[in-house]
Amino acid sequence: MTTVPNAAEQQDQQPQVPKAILYSWQTSVWATVPLLCLHEKGYSADEYIVKQVDITKGENFSPSYLKIDYAGTIPTLVVPTMETTGPEVTTKYRSLKDTMTIADFLDGARNVNTHSTTSSLPAPSLRPATIDSKTLSDSLISLVHMPTVDPNFLFLSARTSDELDQKRKNPAGAFIRDRQSALKRYIQEAESIAQAKSQNAGQGADAFEQKTVQFLKEKFAANMLLSDIYEGTAGEDTENGFYEAAKKAWTQSLPDVLTELENRIKGIHALGDHISLADLHIISFLARLVEISGGKADSAGINELEAQIGTGFKVGEKVRTFWTTWTARESFQHVFNSDFAIHHI
Repeated sequence: MTTVPNAAEQQDQQPQVPKAILYSWQTSVWATVPLLCLHEKGYSADEYIVKQVDITKGENFSPSYLKIDYAGTIPTLVVPTMETTGPEVTTKYRSLKDTMTIADFLDGARNVNTHSTTSSLPAPSLRPATIDSKTLSDSLISLVHMPTVDPNFLFLSARTSDELDQKRKNPAGAFIRDRQSALKRYIQEAESIAQAKSQNAGQGADAFEQKTVQFLKEKFAANMLLSDIYEGTAGEDTENGFYEAAKKAWTQSLPDVLTELENRIKGIHALGDHISLADLHIISFLARLVEISGGKADSAGINELEAQIGTGFKVGEKVRTFWTTWTARESFQHVFNSDFAIHHI
């Protein structure tokens, strides 16, 4: 007698479609862009996996992660290629390694004509509809990605010796120490891998192993500059230069960027009445700055950013409205104010 499988058993027997994997971390400013994009685009949680790479512990510099993203950056999106997602086909993947490329891909991969999805939610286009809007969107994204207002530097920066003393005791100091320790450990691991491969192959390690060791040594040396400042061994001139760079970033560069945002934003969202890719970058930037300033991810949080900047600077009304509008959105609440841990691995 033949037993007919029930619906659940039939579903279990269906070939599993390979999932995209997003490598992320909650305090990475730009890792929140694709998380917001996934939510705004209506992707179902079973269509992707989020793997956490603890950048505060330097995990993004592990040799295993460098095979995925040689620059050791977060986020990275690894997606199966379309032609290798069928049954009895070895799945091949490609890596998308910068925030703008990832968000653009996620926006284009799900639309009203998409059929290979388990979600029935709307899939609004986040791309600008006109050439002028595209130009504005690109300029806004470039603005918040300017190196002079890098939230990573602002997080570690100190404008005075007293502020540096405080930073040494809080997460910024732990970040510097843990990253340096991790880099030292990963250099040894990478050298061991290169040596073992050389012995097994009877020849020198290949270019990737050699480049990995060199890359990690360069990162170790660069981090040592900050480590010396935090350890108090950099010298007075170096420390004073660090304070001046921090003052310029907080009291000149950041106010200039926030003022420029005020001038360019067109409505309650970056391009007007509807959200766009530019919104995702701007709100991620602002949210990280508010967090660094000790504020919460709510409508009042922007006040802490004003206080941190000092000098009497006031956030403009359009930027403030933009912030308030976004803090009320479901995607923002999901990413910033919930126990967000989709497939936390």
